[in-house]
Amino acid sequence: MNNFEEQSKNLFLKQSFQKPGLVDWLQEERKPLATNLKLNFLKVRQVLVKIATNQLIRQKEEIKKQIEELSKQQVELDQKEEELKKRKELESLSEKELKLKNTENYNVAVLSKTLPPLDQYKKLNLSEVEFVKRLRLYILAPIDLHRYGYPWEREDGSVSVYLHRFKRRKHSNFSSRCSLEHLCVRCDRPFHVDVSGEYFTKEECIFHWGKFKERFTCCGGERDSEGCDRNKLHVWNGIIEGVNGPYTDFLCTQPRPDKSDIEAKVYALDCEMCYTGRGVEVAKVSLVGYDGQVVYDHFVKPTCEVVDYCTRFSGVTAKDLCEVQNKNLKTFAEVQKDLLQLIDADTILIGHSLENDMRVLKIVHKTVVDTADEFPHPFGFPYRHSLKNLTKEYLKRDIQCGNNGHDSAEDSRACLELIMWKVHNNMPPKLPKELIK
Repeated sequence: MNNFEEQSKNLFLKQSFQKPGLVDWLQEERKPLATNLKLNFLKVRQVLVKIATNQLIRQKEEIKKQIEELSKQQVELDQKEEELKKRKELESLSEKELKLKNTENYNVAVLSKTLPPLDQYKKLNLSEVEFVKRLRLYILAPIDLHRYGYPWEREDGSVSVYLHRFKRRKHSNFSSRCSLEHLCVRCDRPFHVDVSGEYFTKEECIFHWGKFKERFTCCGGERDSEGCDRNKLHVWNGIIEGVNGPYTDFLCTQPRPDKSDIEAKVYALDCEMCYTGRGVEVAKVSLVGYDGQVVYDHFVKPTCEVVDYCTRFSGVTAKDLCEVQNKNLKTFAEVQKDLLQLIDADTILIGHSLENDMRVLKIVHKTVVDTADEFPHPFGFPYRHSLKNLTKEYLKRDIQCGNNGHDSAEDSRACLELIMWKVHNNMPPKLPKELIK
């Protein structure tokens, strides 16, 4: 009986729960609750994501500020490192190359670019001391220094310059007793200017800037044709034909206290020039060492107003000689002082027609090797080969090719290589010095 009741009860319950729709109703009742829980969870998660995003943005901004500060510090460190590097280079130059005793007030300007090694320097396999010994055979004789127009010292300590007549003047009968009257070196017209460089003749100069070879090389004009170029004023060289001087503002290179060959130096020198009321003045000077690297390179402030910068040839512009635009511009007195610290009486200077450079620098120096003398023109003095042609013929290289004028450092190096070429090929001097009368 009891078993029967138990079985009936179980059957009733089983049939009751198997009625259609009961389970579905229970599931439908639970759905809104689950959905609300999911929505609340997503909202909380969204808020947490926003908080984390804001934190990342703030961290990114802080990192950006730190990077900017580190960049500024790096720039400052790089500048300090560059300054220290330049100081070390200057100290190295002053100790090893220049060997100057007083370097506190002396500034050396070295070109920012490093020039490639010299080919002839590699082939010579000579030290600078040995090279100096070989060069003594090529030093100009005193009579040649005078004949070519180098400044020479008188017995009373003053300096004179002798200038030959280099070309036939149109005004062959021109002779003026007035010291203020000069002939223009371009158009041969007379004009007046005083010793301070002030012009009294305000007249435009019309001239050919090229050389005459059957026709003018500048424009192809005939000999009597009107000039193809103009300048606001006439110009002159600052010296006249014959003996010039005596000058008292020239300086002489001083002898070394130690005469050993260890201290002997050799440099190649070249200047770029411009015209002022006082004649030709130096605008830039370059000095190249035995290894072919630039030792000294500076623009020079003229002593009076520039009449013509001669940019076509010199490469010098008004900006280069302006104190406001060129902070490294030096005065003529400063350049003279610097050069005399580098060059002593025994230093061998190499250059092309170096008498012009010595005149504008107002320096008397007797130990000179001149490429114009060692590679003479077949017609003899005063005819001379150009440095460009000599470099092309003997070194198989072109120089002065740009449209911005000459580079005095490039010209100095070409002179050095020409003499090295002659030494390397065991070429004797132009004439034995004992045969020169």
